[in-house]
Amino acid sequence: MSGRPGWIQEAWRVALIIAIALAIGLALDQVEWCLLLALLAYTIRNVYNLHRLADWVVDTEATDAPIHFGLWGDIYSRIARVSRRQAQRERRLTTLLTEYKSSTSALPDAAVALDNEGRIRWFNESASRLLRLQTAKDIGQPLLNLLRAPDFVEFLKTSKPGASLQMPAPGDSTRQLEIRITAYGEDQRLLLAQDITERLQQERMRKDFVANVSHELRTPLTVISGFIENLQASPGTAEPRLRRPLELMEQQAARMRQIVEDLLLLARLESESAPSVFEVVVVGDMLSSIAEDCAGLREDVPAIGCEIETDCHLRGDEKQLRSAVMNLVVNAVNHTPADGSVTIRWKVSDGEGFLSVEDTGEGIAAEHLPRLTERFYRVDAGRSRERGGTGLGLAIVKHILSRHDASLEVDSKPGRGSTFTCVFKGARLVCEPPESTVTEGSTMKHSAQEKTASRRTYG
Repeated sequence: MSGRPGWIQEAWRVALIIAIALAIGLALDQVEWCLLLALLAYTIRNVYNLHRLADWVVDTEATDAPIHFGLWGDIYSRIARVSRRQAQRERRLTTLLTEYKSSTSALPDAAVALDNEGRIRWFNESASRLLRLQTAKDIGQPLLNLLRAPDFVEFLKTSKPGASLQMPAPGDSTRQLEIRITAYGEDQRLLLAQDITERLQQERMRKDFVANVSHELRTPLTVISGFIENLQASPGTAEPRLRRPLELMEQQAARMRQIVEDLLLLARLESESAPSVFEVVVVGDMLSSIAEDCAGLREDVPAIGCEIETDCHLRGDEKQLRSAVMNLVVNAVNHTPADGSVTIRWKVSDGEGFLSVEDTGEGIAAEHLPRLTERFYRVDAGRSRERGGTGLGLAIVKHILSRHDASLEVDSKPGRGSTFTCVFKGARLVCEPPESTVTEGSTMKHSAQEKTASRRTYG
């Protein structure tokens, strides 16, 4: 019977006990008592096995399974197998958890796991160093009770995926941290904090270096340009063999002066904080003025259209906004043939303002689009220099828009032209006519009484 399942063996055992009890009962003429005694003995045996099972289940790893046969043997062996598998899983999980803690402890960035109510579930050693968290004390505490900086409180409550915050390190204002929050699991979040002090110092040194060098170049360039002008005006340099070199020298000096001016403008944009109060800029007037100015950029200038589809204005710095749009329009004109067109468009949609410059020029390949706003990046360096470009225009546009809480979107395909769109948030829009006219020298061309959409063509 050893090869049969335990319940079959147990059934045969019960049958054998009953048969023996019946035989003895018939022999003694006490069948009922013999059966009762047999049942009592069987029950006592099961109670004893239950007691041994209870003692063994308390710690299945410390002692081996009791040796038994039949149904109770099957029970012991099955529990032992389940216990071994469970122990193996626990050892694997413990190993993985140990490896995970070791790897996260080696990270230079702070990592803090938060539950759906913002309480700390776990953090690594870098969080103890950068955020001044204490393992035994702070686990289970709301993070906002420990980091109470107003900017951080607002960021933790309203942060969106991909957003970041720069803030001083708790207890050490000389170090700067960049905070990011990522959602994971079920309503859980992972806070990551990176020490960016050295990176900011390097950026500051680079900006200071560029600004200082640009400032120092301005004076010698002015002197060189003055001498070139004097030489060109001198009767002795009228010969053709001298005229061409002087013209090239004048062009390159002018180009160098423009690069210096653009670098100084970038340095000012990066170093100055955005003003808290802005003027109301009548966008229609500004765009019409820019279109008129750009119509004289060259003899074969393409047609420049100006479409004003809304009476809303912008709250911002008119000089900076004019510089940004001028850069976009000049780029569009320089890359559009004479039989093409450039359209400057201003409209409001879904509560946001869209100022776009669209051309029918040569277009830009997709691989260049992510790098267009980098300093000195050119799609075609040779042609850009021929047209007088410095490679800094779009970098200036990006910084100006950033100071106005706006973003730059680019849509372009080779041979089909390009569209550069400045997207302004609704908070920047002023959709009622301003009480007073904008800055001195501007003339109202689109009043509130005119039609909402208007188009003018220049060039």
